[in-house]
Amino acid sequence: MEDTNSSIYALKTSVGQERSVARLLARKAKMPGVGISSILVPESLKGYILVESDTKIDLRNPNLKVQHLRGVVEGKGGITFEEAKRFLKPEPIISSIQKGSIVELISGPFKGERAKVVRIDESREEVVLELIEAAVPIPVTVKADQIRIIQKEAD
Repeated sequence: MEDTNSSIYALKTSVGQERSVARLLARKAKMPGVGISSILVPESLKGYILVESDTKIDLRNPNLKVQHLRGVVEGKGGITFEEAKRFLKPEPIISSIQKGSIVELISGPFKGERAKVVRIDESREEVVLELIEAAVPIPVTVKADQIRIIQKEAD
């Protein structure tokens, strides 16, 4: 997978337009003289995409003119495969959640409600919450990707 002739470059994009830029670049990658062999859009890296190319990425090339593409991160000829490897297998959301943390529900019937984490089921990627503003404490079980951490557990 790692080729000595190719380098990985980080390209700046407009935030929220990473996927559309990647799609447009994928179409243009088939043109001669572009040299792009693969494109990665990491979820955790907002405003950037990673591109593997056997030639130096030059945005003055008319084949690389893409809307929302802002520039190339300058460096010593790209980033290493080891630096890009961490974006290939992202850390699961459930690993950053702790018992006692304050979270906000971002989807489902209780969207916008704040809750306290009571229990974590890592094998099923589910979290049992207790709604903060409810008159009676009701345990609610949701998937880990349906919450956003507001405050980590106080020490």
